[in-house]
Amino acid sequence: MFVSTLRLINFRSYCDATVSFGDGLNVVVGDNATGKTNLLEGAWYALRGSSPRTRREDKLMTWGERFARVELELDGRAAGQQVVEAGFAPGQGKRMRWNGADVASLEDLRGRSQVFIFVPESLLLVKGSPARRRAHLDTFAAALDPAYAAAARDVQTALRQRNAQLYAVKHGAAEAALDPWDVQFALAAVELGRRRRDLVAELSGLYAAAAADLAPAGETFTVQLVTQLSGVGYDEEALVEELRRRRPGETARGLSLFGPHRDDIRFLEVPREATGPAAGDAAHAERITEAVLPSGPACGPVDLPKGGRDLRLFGSQGEQRAAVLALLLAEQRLAASRTGEQGTLFLDDVMSELDDARRRLLVRRLASAGQSIITTTNRHYFTEDELAAATVIELPLDGSLSGGTVFPPADAGASAPPEMDAL
Repeated sequence: MFVSTLRLINFRSYCDATVSFGDGLNVVVGDNATGKTNLLEGAWYALRGSSPRTRREDKLMTWGERFARVELELDGRAAGQQVVEAGFAPGQGKRMRWNGADVASLEDLRGRSQVFIFVPESLLLVKGSPARRRAHLDTFAAALDPAYAAAARDVQTALRQRNAQLYAVKHGAAEAALDPWDVQFALAAVELGRRRRDLVAELSGLYAAAAADLAPAGETFTVQLVTQLSGVGYDEEALVEELRRRRPGETARGLSLFGPHRDDIRFLEVPREATGPAAGDAAHAERITEAVLPSGPACGPVDLPKGGRDLRLFGSQGEQRAAVLALLLAEQRLAASRTGEQGTLFLDDVMSELDDARRRLLVRRLASAGQSIITTTNRHYFTEDELAAATVIELPLDGSLSGGTVFPPADAGASAPPEMDAL
């Protein structure tokens, strides 16, 4: 399925605006403060029930209005047209509808379509905390696999209960009271750990291919799961023994310090296969050395560390951006293999910190990635041929506020929506 039509009412900088998209590459062009990011945020909100930019939904409403509403149409050969509505109003909360029927939960909503988003905050997937990377991975997996979602919930429940008991023991409760919580937590932790391990293993090959497609110099990249559970062989009994061995330290802290809640994901550039680079690559490297390095003493090529170069610590801004894009492309490919649905990619300002070679590689990869919607301030990031093959949308749209305006124009009453609640 692909997003065919989007209508935003009282959403951020949009009073009442509608836009249509094509099923391939869409390029949204506009100056700063014309609503490019708001457009993607609105579509994401309808399909995921949350914003990728803020947890405060009152910030989504146009200033001075009493509700925000998003209407979105999806088209697909198999499922036909689907209509999604999302609304928020203070005091009423959030409501979601799919083809006119209320959606029971966010988990239900997120399992109905596959969408992927890059906004500037997405760079924190590489640069930010392990908790952010775990949350991203688990949210993606839960939308694909209800069993994974259940395993993640079970771990959180068991973790809260065990932490509460650790706190009680720290303040004088009997230590033996931890025994059943150790067992419950171990069962849930190993179940989630195995599923997370298998997911990352499946993603790693797809990620390597996507990252290679975005690497002009032919570097090799991978993602790697860093987990304590590998040390106990993903075995429940071994984990219980480890928890009991660590009990004094955990009791002193009143916290569980070992388990899948401390997993991390690493984005790595890794050495090439032992067979070495192709002859053409070696010749190219030799030509660069002759052209750039002066004669006499000079720095030589530096081998990658045995475990690879961690892009969180040593990657450039462009490499980190390419790493996140490669992850989204890998997730899209994995989701398509599981569901048969080529999910939409929402890409906000991805071109600005990519060099021209990576821009061309990204557009080439997107040509086979179903629908993608890219925002940009500069249409010259794309070639004329690329723009001719794309759907180009110029901002601002009719029904949007101009930069610096906080209230709808005085003459907007004729086209404004009727009095209504969020839904």
